Amino acid sequence: MRREEYIEISKEQYDDMYAFYQKLGFTEKQCKKLCSSCFGAEIRVKHSAAYREDWTFWRQEVRPPVPEGFFGKLKGKPFMGGMASVSCAEVEDGVCFERAMAMPDMAAPLPAAMTEFNTAETHTAPEIENATPLDRPQLIFSANVNTASWSYVRSKISTGRRIDGGFVRIEEIINSYPYKLKKPENEELFSVSIEQAKCPWNQESELLFVGLKGKKADKKVKQNLAFLVDVSGSMCERWVLVQMSLMAVISKLGKGDIMSIIAYSDETVTVAEKMECSNMDKCIKAVMSIDGIGGCTNGSEGLENAYTFLSENYDKDANNRLFIFTDGDFNFGITSEGGLSEYILKKRETGIYLSVVGYGMENFKDNKMEALARNGNGNYTLIANPGDILDNLWKKLISNLVTVAKDVKISVELNPYYVKEYRLVGYDARVLTQKEFNDTEKAVDGIGSGHNVVALVELKKGTAVKTYSTRYVQSESAGNKDEFAFIEIHYKTPEDVNSVMTHTVSINDLKKAKDKNIHTAAFLAAFGLYIKDSQYKGDIDIPKLKEMLNEFDNDEIKDKYGHFEIIRKYVTENQ
Repeated sequence: MRREEYIEISKEQYDDMYAFYQKLGFTEKQCKKLCSSCFGAEIRVKHSAAYREDWTFWRQEVRPPVPEGFFGKLKGKPFMGGMASVSCAEVEDGVCFERAMAMPDMAAPLPAAMTEFNTAETHTAPEIENATPLDRPQLIFSANVNTASWSYVRSKISTGRRIDGGFVRIEEIINSYPYKLKKPENEELFSVSIEQAKCPWNQESELLFVGLKGKKADKKVKQNLAFLVDVSGSMCERWVLVQMSLMAVISKLGKGDIMSIIAYSDETVTVAEKMECSNMDKCIKAVMSIDGIGGCTNGSEGLENAYTFLSENYDKDANNRLFIFTDGDFNFGITSEGGLSEYILKKRETGIYLSVVGYGMENFKDNKMEALARNGNGNYTLIANPGDILDNLWKKLISNLVTVAKDVKISVELNPYYVKEYRLVGYDARVLTQKEFNDTEKAVDGIGSGHNVVALVELKKGTAVKTYSTRYVQSESAGNKDEFAFIEIHYKTPEDVNSVMTHTVSINDLKKAKDKNIHTAAFLAAFGLYIKDSQYKGDIDIPKLKEMLNEFDNDEIKDKYGHFEIIRKYVTENQ
């Protein structure tokens, strides 16, 4: 008996999807087309269908590896390892896999055995230790504008799943919030904001807030973008979010902007080439034409083809950027984190920037995607639901697209006359040596147009003494009583000019500093330390987090970005 090829979706979920596309600015006709195109089958809206909080839907056309002869004899059309589109009508004999696998309720939750199977990978660095300004004079780290870790945490809380502390990068949770920092003045590429407050997890310590804000681009920059889309078998349940992500980026493009689409699994196909983005209907048609999900993931070949394509079509007057939409599960070609890092470092020299858009919760390769972004002039965000797309792609697109400074390295020196001990909160994998700080060839992250980069330093006031005795190194505190800290920033301009910016923090500056941002940053850091189960979490526990949340309510701070709401959900469910 032939099954009906349709997908049931709840009315509420369909309305949310429709509202998403409306928010992006698409017409009613375009919204309907986009809502019905991503499943590869007819949609039937049903009030009784389950709402999927994790937004995982199985795409109808999924084609996993097929045994030889399984399809029977095809009418003059060979099976192309997952990239070819084979319909049931083209099968003369044998079993039709496409029809046999079609299920009436494609939005039903996965079986428990499948949801418990977890192949997710990440890279965990040792936490930064306490130090004295005399033992370690410079606190050096690279900028981080990624938000993937916060998306991971938010999704886990939303769907009631356990948070793996290894995936928690505290600096990404802190930097996911859009602080109000002062803008750069005159010709400076950055502004520096300083605040101080008591440390909520350690009564003996205080916190120093260091905030950098990048200059906004002076004018609209022409975009020359290539979208590299993973259509391997592991992406079949994420296709709805992939399409929504693509359209979020495209909705920001317009006249003069160019886009190309390249799809890859075990082979690579160019779907759309150098399309002018003023015709949105054409762009929608191009995205809808991506087909044939299945096969293995030759990510390195896909990257090589995409970089070659953009290099051959490089526009010196435009922002040349590659977006890769993937779960990072590279299982063919170059597959190791180290191999991908080495490969992508060489691609920085092309002048092409990289944006990594990741998907998945239980079987995504966080370490590989983070390594690609960190080493490839790029940024990395993780998508688990439409809210992530709006927050991390659509709203922040311009700051993610236009880089105002490359290879941004930050050094903070604290005066040992006032500070006896300090520790950088987060940035565990981004600590640099003095040699790396002064090495102009050391590749690290950049900062985009109007981007914020925030760091918190936990410190204990008092006069420092050397913890470790050395024969020749100075063991007395600095004599300058006017300075509290000295900040030095090394970076490259987009034109590859090496530059240095310095900022002195005086005692008077610290006294006059207003605490506009530090309490929010401190709360997010405390939450991060707790869910990571950090050895430096101090006395932070659920009651303390709840107490801090209540203080925000009393201060009438509006939670425009949902941070406090999602943390309150976690606190309520774990108290």
